[in-house]
Amino acid sequence: MAVRVRAAGRVVLLFTPVVLFATPDAWIPARWTGGPLELERHGSTAAAVRDPARREAIADWYDAATLDLLRDSPINCLLVTWSAGAAEAIELRQRELVRPYAAKARARGLAVLGLIYPGADPARFVPAAAAARLDGLVLDGEFPSDFAEAVQRAMSAVSTSAVVIPIVKDAALVRAAASPIIAVEGEWPGAHNLADMGIRAGPSSEPWIQSNIWLVHSFCCFGTSRPVWIASRPGDERKANYARAVADAAAAGGRWIVTLDDDLRIELRRGEAGAIAAWRDIGECLHFAEEHAEWRRFAPYGNLGVIVDPAGSGEMTDEYLKLLVRRQVPYRLIVRGLLGAAALAGFRALLATELVNPTPAERAILTSFAERGGLVVAGPAWGEVPAGQVSADRPIGRGRLAVYREPEPELMAREMRDLLSLNEAGMIPFNVPSVITYASREAGGARLLIQLLNYSDSPARDITIRVSGRFRAARLYTPGYGATDLATTPADGRTDVTIPRLSLWGAVVLEGDTP
Repeated sequence: MAVRVRAAGRVVLLFTPVVLFATPDAWIPARWTGGPLELERHGSTAAAVRDPARREAIADWYDAATLDLLRDSPINCLLVTWSAGAAEAIELRQRELVRPYAAKARARGLAVLGLIYPGADPARFVPAAAAARLDGLVLDGEFPSDFAEAVQRAMSAVSTSAVVIPIVKDAALVRAAASPIIAVEGEWPGAHNLADMGIRAGPSSEPWIQSNIWLVHSFCCFGTSRPVWIASRPGDERKANYARAVADAAAAGGRWIVTLDDDLRIELRRGEAGAIAAWRDIGECLHFAEEHAEWRRFAPYGNLGVIVDPAGSGEMTDEYLKLLVRRQVPYRLIVRGLLGAAALAGFRALLATELVNPTPAERAILTSFAERGGLVVAGPAWGEVPAGQVSADRPIGRGRLAVYREPEPELMAREMRDLLSLNEAGMIPFNVPSVITYASREAGGARLLIQLLNYSDSPARDITIRVSGRFRAARLYTPGYGATDLATTPADGRTDVTIPRLSLWGAVVLEGDTP
């Protein structure tokens, strides 16, 4: 909860204390590691241990004073170092240090989860976690396939409300899982020049953007009610990227597990201005996401349907989804098992290249879709491609079928950007070389939300968004500032909106659609 006060055009957030004992769906997590066990995990030769300041920051992180950092922060869930299979003496010292710290945190209304690393013994860390009244455990690393389930059973036997959250590398493993919280490893967001990555590129080429928006989006068709946590570690020293990591996860409705590198922790302990400003920006973006929590209930928007097969190649599917987002192609997901006429209602085009070996019923459904005027983009299972051609375009009824010989993800993302008209795409942004967009719509279609995240350190300027339909009003929301009205320009069944300047994160809400 926060009170907003305007000062010199900027809205200042004055946070009130967090709500006591928030339920797991409302947890806003931070990786809050420290203590002797964390030093042990770093290893005796690591720079973080050899440097006295870093060693002190890690060893003394569970001093109660660090809880004061959270006084003006929306963060209400701490992930603390709990067990890593170290020598029993070190594990015991860690538990003795964390137990009173966790009690102080809970007294402030914070949830506390214990971080478990490979090598830890459930027979030791589970009873100790229950005795410390931890709210759950987070499994971070590579574990046996049945480890999480076994730990959950053991925790449930001693604490009925405690949760066990594994952080997974492969999102496909948990997209359809029955879990109260999904935690998955992501990328550290940012924009990179292709030349810096060793890739030959022309002087006008767009930067390569690393983003987790597609990753959070990929869980939408498997149940939107589950929180999605993105676990990514700081990949550079630019403090602005901390706020970007928050926004990158939140744009599609997820939460970043706030993770501070050692330098920032040292500077925060010293009270350095730059670190305090970065910490304030993190809190500001977190608050912005929570202030607009209703946006998480908006459904992904896009006239393109991407058919995904949970039993197929998860890695290949992820590449399609990731690259479509980079190409600014808005899409919605259709699970193969739910494919039917009702599931295709409202779509203008379908990307069915991952529909390998389609059944006769699936062929009939997609053929009927094309005959009614839709575009179906498919792989070689749908027909031959003439020699020397990448694809073959065939009319079917009022629509068409585009068959690709080798539907490789990068090619398909580029082709979809060119194949789809505005009416087929639903939304097209212009002048966005360093920006990723994510579109969603309120149930009933009253409001269209387009979020924009700038991955460059320089502001993006004069962004134009063109959407299908006619909207009477548009407002821009940005963290730390009030809403700004934007002019709408209707023409030929579409609406154009221009954003003069975008520093980091903005959300455009369009209202009054009259197609």
